Amino acid sequence: MTSAPGRTIDETRVSSILDREEAAYRARTPRSAALHARARQAMPLGVASSFQTYDPYPLFMTDARGSRIWDADGNEYVDFDMAFGVLAAGHSHPLLAEALQRRVANGTCYTFPTEDGVALAEEIKLRFGTDLVRFSNSGTEATMDAIRVARGFTGRSKVLKFEGGYHGHHDDVLISIQPARDAMGPIEAPNSVPATAGMPASRLTETVIAPFNQPELVADILDRHRGEIAAIIVEPVQFNIGVVPPSEGFLARLRELATEHGAVLIFDEVKTGVVIAYGGATEYYGVQPDLICLAKSIGGGIPIGAFTGRGEVMRAIEQVPDHGASGIGMEHSTLAGGATRVAHLGTFNGNPLSMTAGLVTLTQILTRDAYPRLHELAERLTTGCQAVIDEFDLPGYAINVGPKGCVMFTPQRVTNYRDLIGLDGDLWAASFFYLANRGMLLPPGADDQWTLSVQHTDEEIDRYIATFRAFAVELTG
Repeated sequence: MTSAPGRTIDETRVSSILDREEAAYRARTPRSAALHARARQAMPLGVASSFQTYDPYPLFMTDARGSRIWDADGNEYVDFDMAFGVLAAGHSHPLLAEALQRRVANGTCYTFPTEDGVALAEEIKLRFGTDLVRFSNSGTEATMDAIRVARGFTGRSKVLKFEGGYHGHHDDVLISIQPARDAMGPIEAPNSVPATAGMPASRLTETVIAPFNQPELVADILDRHRGEIAAIIVEPVQFNIGVVPPSEGFLARLRELATEHGAVLIFDEVKTGVVIAYGGATEYYGVQPDLICLAKSIGGGIPIGAFTGRGEVMRAIEQVPDHGASGIGMEHSTLAGGATRVAHLGTFNGNPLSMTAGLVTLTQILTRDAYPRLHELAERLTTGCQAVIDEFDLPGYAINVGPKGCVMFTPQRVTNYRDLIGLDGDLWAASFFYLANRGMLLPPGADDQWTLSVQHTDEEIDRYIATFRAFAVELTG
């Protein structure tokens, strides 16, 4: 039996629903099955990114418009995945589609700068209250580059990241993402646990781990590494373990600690930026970091990344700063090899296609007046799901921050990775296939969340809630 406050859910019933719904999924998607079998002969796991794989096989998609997406068998879904949060603008927004048609006809890559790139940088500065912007091609590149800038600015090498946080797939941060319980170490001094084979041991010594939402423990860890930490990188909302908001005052305390220790505070806003608010989590929580990393929804579906921040820090790309004159506690050091600036490079950085996509998305689609509606839709969905959970005493809760949310099938509220105990994977899987078979598509992972777009409707939200309620009725008998 699966325990939950006020109710036990029969595991046999969960298993029966899961088996039936997975069989129905297979019956509805033979073309995806065949494509996956073919893909396995050409790509490891049969996918281009390991995030895309799940059992029994992933859906292969052919078309998407607005809030809808179609698989290779012609099945239509209301898309609540939205490409893992890339598409707050929705699929192929008409304004974006028209602009990209013009752009493709006039060249997609110059390796020379464009006016659209300047205008997009100006828009990002306006939204986030920053001084300078650089573009890249993904969230991984944005966090990688921001960390390098922080190291160049401070002359230090160590980075502090939070257990359970995901910041892309480069070696500095592919550590302690979802470590095994027996490998985590004590909460006051978490171990640095590699999340991949092929990780150099040196990276583990340079990446210090701290628990999310535990500010005094963070302070103690920083004290033990005084003078060593170049950057504190944090997802303002931990979206790698469902939806885990910061506790009251946590981000403000990180701001204080970073200043006290002369470390660069980096907000990884790849998932929150221009999604949860016009100015992302920086605006939403009212805390200004030194650097902000962006990607996903800033490009409306075109690959893009960016990092932005204080001019003093960003100008490390132009010249080595005077580490003793920064005014925030930096001590003097010399860069190895006599380097004169932080390298930030990339053939596709600022390419015309991405710059046009970003500019149209931010200035014509995700404008400030779009956010009240996004929040209204999110509140409707979260409130509706919570009402179902309460009605049937399901083991879990619904939660959102802006238009990103999920149902957490856990016996208690999750405040950091170590609270993620008792996540009912079978119950989540049963709900995933039940919803998918009825045209409601979620991200294929119990630790991910839905993203709503400006193209979703009230009717689609209500259809989701009704389908989730039908699942609860069957689940509880």
